[in-house]
Amino acid sequence: MLVAPSVALVAILAAGSACAEPANPLGLHTTDASGCRLSDGRGFEAPTIVLMAGAYDKLPPNAAVALKVIDVAIKAGCDIDEPDELGFSPLNAAILYNEPVLVERFLNAGADPHRKIVSPRASINGLDSFEFLHLLETKAPSQNREALRDLLERNATDSH
Repeated sequence: MLVAPSVALVAILAAGSACAEPANPLGLHTTDASGCRLSDGRGFEAPTIVLMAGAYDKLPPNAAVALKVIDVAIKAGCDIDEPDELGFSPLNAAILYNEPVLVERFLNAGADPHRKIVSPRASINGLDSFEFLHLLETKAPSQNREALRDLLERNATDSH
């Protein structure tokens, strides 16, 4: 018997939390059977993959929970490039948070590094992943993002 992606995602979130409320410890639930969007039930809703990219290093007990949710969402056919309300795709969120593991995972799942950010923030609107990474390197040169650049460049070379 196959388990619906939305049920699997909620089960993973519940199992991965050390919070006291076992039924729904993070307060998140899927909004449809695909599991491609999560909501807190109070008006906040976001694409599952990009939300988990942002939560990757913040979910208890560790990043494994976010990776499991991301993997289920990808296997369920969720759009690997679906942006959040600021225009960040999962790939760009992983670049922002300097997470090479996620950058590689998203590129391997077919994320498009040439997709332009469509954002209300003028400073990032119209940038692709390469340009966004360059902007971050310029604004925060003390953060080493070389691994991200290597992954993006390798992907661009492999796909052409």
